[in-house]
Amino acid sequence: MDAVFSRFDSYDFEADQRFQDGLKTLNSRDETKLLDLKLFFYNRFVEPIDRSSYVQQSSDGANVVDRAAFSHSGVSSSQTAQASTEGTQLSFAEVMQLVQEGKEVPGVRKLEVKPSNQSPTPSQMERLQKPWETSSASE
Repeated sequence: MDAVFSRFDSYDFEADQRFQDGLKTLNSRDETKLLDLKLFFYNRFVEPIDRSSYVQQSSDGANVVDRAAFSHSGVSSSQTAQASTEGTQLSFAEVMQLVQEGKEVPGVRKLEVKPSNQSPTPSQMERLQKPWETSSASE
């Protein structure tokens, strides 16, 4: 697998016109999304590559990948906490894990909603009749 990863790292995406054309249509410059796009393109048009293994190998070696790149692979709670402090986008599974653990989800506004303790306002509209009520009234 390491040979595939090194070929991926050395692949010239800037010279590949198909990749550049696709990148222009998506207009994305986010590093995480760019890595996802490159991995998708490489897997589709060059050779198969395993995303989670590549990300793991890259994080162990000199090519450190942004923590947000872990969003679709298996993530430990320490990686989730580190990602949340860096302001990266969390996946649904990561948010669910934080909620289940009773931890705060970063970036969520806390609304101060308080009950008004007032009685409900009575309706001003006349109740609409049911279909069986309208048909019997016309006979």
